[in-house]
Amino acid sequence: MKKIFLLFFIFIVGASAQTSLFQSIVKNVSIENTKKAIEDAKILQKDLNDENFRNFLKSWKKVEAIYLAGEINSDLVDIPRYVDVFNNLKEDLKSQLQRVIEGENDLKKALYKNSFKSVNALEYVLYSNDNLTQRHKEMAKEILFSIISHLENIKIAYESYLKNPAKTVQEENAILINSLIASSYRLKEWRVGNPSGYSSKYKNDPKNSRSEYFLSKNSFASIKAILDAQKEIIEEKEYKNLYDLAKEKNAINDLKIVVENINKAKNILDTLKTDDFLNAKELFDTVAKIHDLYYVSIIQKLGLKPEILDADGD
Repeated sequence: MKKIFLLFFIFIVGASAQTSLFQSIVKNVSIENTKKAIEDAKILQKDLNDENFRNFLKSWKKVEAIYLAGEINSDLVDIPRYVDVFNNLKEDLKSQLQRVIEGENDLKKALYKNSFKSVNALEYVLYSNDNLTQRHKEMAKEILFSIISHLENIKIAYESYLKNPAKTVQEENAILINSLIASSYRLKEWRVGNPSGYSSKYKNDPKNSRSEYFLSKNSFASIKAILDAQKEIIEEKEYKNLYDLAKEKNAINDLKIVVENINKAKNILDTLKTDDFLNAKELFDTVAKIHDLYYVSIIQKLGLKPEILDADGD
């Protein structure tokens, strides 16, 4: 009996030792954040209030910020663009949604576009009018049904990967770094640079209305959630993550500098007026430094090739 127990113990320890840091992050970060987003979406469905909306946004931003599902299941590569159309939409979403709100068509048919069932559409439905009609409430709940369905598919993809990991360790590590580069680029250019007037696209032309959640005044909250999501995979934790790889490559100090700048960015946000980007030069410089650290220093120190990475930005 003791021999059987010992063999079983050795088997468990051996299996645990073989778990890559990518799989550890999928298990401890990706799945948990997705489950939290599903839970918060369902809470919001039951009670459409400001606090529940903010909580859902923050949990969704963490899922979106470190999105690995598209790399492990190509069928899910476009899910973030279905759920969140910020900076990826050329049509006038607000006027189209207003027609749906004022119409009488069945909502399952009226909300036929992916953009009509996005987080951005949800924000417009909840915050474009001070008084929510029954039509507004029904639209919001229908949109959330769609978002929850996407989130469930994301969770299934992560769980399936843990059962049958199909990437090499080098590929997995590249996916993680690429997600940080893409996340930090969008944070720098889209979420801070565009409204503050420091992006290449809107140089010296600040406008708060370009911020991600201008209507609900949740742009700063979403930025903090994105920064927190990055910390979950680079800061020392009880589970394996990029900190462990940095330890192997003698790059811990480089990651610590990133964490210091993440904390600095969050502190700067606390000093600014809610969702006011007109005095956000220091914030922009800080998130720009975070992006540069990922794209230059961290890639080199971790021994990855920059040509395999794509910042995915316009």
